[in-house]
Amino acid sequence: MNNDATRNKAMGRANRAIGTARQKAGSAAGNAGMEQKGRDQHAKGEAEELTGKAQSAVQKAADSTRDAAGKARDKVKDATGR
Repeated sequence: MNNDATRNKAMGRANRAIGTARQKAGSAAGNAGMEQKGRDQHAKGEAEELTGKAQSAVQKAADSTRDAAGKARDKVKDATGR
């Protein structure tokens, strides 16, 4: 897994948690602005986490394709003696 994917997933989890806490604090205090900022931060965290998951999936697919291409190349070399 690449570092960007790991970082995005971690930041996403943190922003979701902080956003939820801000939202609840705003709700408890009757502060609509804080509550909205919490919802916004939670949504940002979800987007970051999904971005990290997508980056991981793309990297995994690229690795799988590279491995398959290497195996195919080796089979051709074995078959042709080159």
